[in-house]
Amino acid sequence: MILNRENAVIELKDQTIKEYGGIEFQEIAFAQKINLRGNSNNKSFMTLQGKLLDAVLPTKSNTYTNNGKIKILWLGPNEWLIVDEDKKNNELFLKLEKSDSHEESAITDVSENRTIIRIRGKKIFNLLAKFLVIDLDKNLSNDSSVVQTLFVKVPIILVRNNSNVVEIDLYVNRSHANYVYNLLVDGTKNLDF
Repeated sequence: MILNRENAVIELKDQTIKEYGGIEFQEIAFAQKINLRGNSNNKSFMTLQGKLLDAVLPTKSNTYTNNGKIKILWLGPNEWLIVDEDKKNNELFLKLEKSDSHEESAITDVSENRTIIRIRGKKIFNLLAKFLVIDLDKNLSNDSSVVQTLFVKVPIILVRNNSNVVEIDLYVNRSHANYVYNLLVDGTKNLDF
């Protein structure tokens, strides 16, 4: 439940957008995030969750679905992260918890666990390549891509939002958010390598 929240990235208070080296940074600090676990082979579970969320749970690895209101990120064969950027309360969590599927699933509000650092700009991949060992062009090739990886030993989730304007969300543990943000800002100083 979201009660009294503060931004994890001090410099990005109040949803401000900062620009360094042609890269824009914004923290989406107050999104509701729900971890859902259940059997993806159970048709009744998948159908009920689809109706409750008004979206299909993705079953293809490293993808997400989006119904215009929420994103559902695939984290594993039987695990998803449901993200609602507009909700500042726990309505969706309560709706899922009260459903009949609660017996065959695990629902956890993880809103306080991670924050989202949104970055956009033409040279995002150049910036991220300084800190990641994955092939970004391959792994974030379309606008429904999700990648779980390490950012200088910090576990993160990368989500590509849009294929027109390159925009990536970094889901970072709140305790590491300032560290990751400061490294990214420092990394913008030389993007022409």
